[in-house]
Amino acid sequence: MLGSAHNTNHPQLITLNSKLGRLGVLRPPMPWHKPIVRAADGEVVILLHGLWRSLWAMDPMAKHLNQQGYHTINIPYPSFRKTIDELVDFVHEAVQLYAGNRRVHFVTHSLGGIIARNLLPAIAPEQTGRVVMLAPPNQGSEIIDWVEHCAPLRATLGPAGKELGTNQIDAPPIPNHTDTAVVMGKRSSIPFFRTFLDTENDGIVSVQKGKVDGMNEFHIINSDHTFIVTEPEVMQLTSAYLRDGRAI
Repeated sequence: MLGSAHNTNHPQLITLNSKLGRLGVLRPPMPWHKPIVRAADGEVVILLHGLWRSLWAMDPMAKHLNQQGYHTINIPYPSFRKTIDELVDFVHEAVQLYAGNRRVHFVTHSLGGIIARNLLPAIAPEQTGRVVMLAPPNQGSEIIDWVEHCAPLRATLGPAGKELGTNQIDAPPIPNHTDTAVVMGKRSSIPFFRTFLDTENDGIVSVQKGKVDGMNEFHIINSDHTFIVTEPEVMQLTSAYLRDGRAI
């Protein structure tokens, strides 16, 4: 049970966290970054950022959920240096080290959702909580397909990024015992990329490409891919889903 003293789900506070968080989303990952653990008596939430992002991209969400009473673990991982399988092992070790035996939820952005899908079968059903995936390329991204054929940019994807194409994506469905919500944005801030995507997209992933077998809820909001995790609406939706198994 989450303590009521931690329940600071006020729209004004969430909006402030969102504005401050947008400033930090683009901060680059550094090799010396370590998981940020915010202790609390509640259940554990693991936060996983996306490709080429750092733990700072997820920190506003981590702060928000910690204020709701969750024990949050914001895990940085070398998203551009290892394959997806290697990243899954890397994150799994961190989960085992920091989460203990408590129930574990996941909140992910982009590539982080694919990492979680591959990791969930390794978590015991009795320990697995709920999952909220923000802008996940669950069926791959057409932008990755294009970059793969553009030699000057191909190297920027890294091993994991190259596995996110529409024909390369390979991850298991959501386990039957795991409640999962997917949240996609529909605002594109990169006009050039729109020609490669469906009409409704977030600038990187087509909205319908976020769907995955086994999900319980699917939401579309007015946000782009990069900043969706800092949106006040998304913070409220995420905390509601983790708490109740359904969004607001």
